[in-house]
Amino acid sequence: MDFSYVCLAAMGDTLEFNDIHQEVKGSWNDGRLRFSKQSVVYKSNKTGKVDSISAPELSDAQWRRVCLGHGIKLATSTGHVYKYDGFKETDFEKISAFFKANYKVELEEKDLCVKGWNWGTAKFADPTLQCIPVCNGEERGDCGVPPE
Repeated sequence: MDFSYVCLAAMGDTLEFNDIHQEVKGSWNDGRLRFSKQSVVYKSNKTGKVDSISAPELSDAQWRRVCLGHGIKLATSTGHVYKYDGFKETDFEKISAFFKANYKVELEEKDLCVKGWNWGTAKFADPTLQCIPVCNGEERGDCGVPPE
């Protein structure tokens, strides 16, 4: 039996997802991701390293179709970007409602262009170079290039 998430608290105070991958400088690390009222916490299975984003720091959230199913891209008010992959399509509604209720952040669905002939403009935003690809005449998604 596959349990992709476990709701730990009685009133839905926490959502936890197993088998989630975090992108770190182009590589994917598997681990567990937990959304609580106070923070977003990811723990790597390999290294045991814990990344935590406090709820007030969270400024933007995107739901995207990615290589291992669906993913979330989170941005903070300090300019950090976190990417998580491995969600199921059915997780969107649960996570979206949780973000709206607890973080006051809308989980925006973002379509990425996968045609292979993308073009667009480059914009410098915060510490990353943001590429805004255009697909069939409309802006689709983005790709961020970190400065390191």
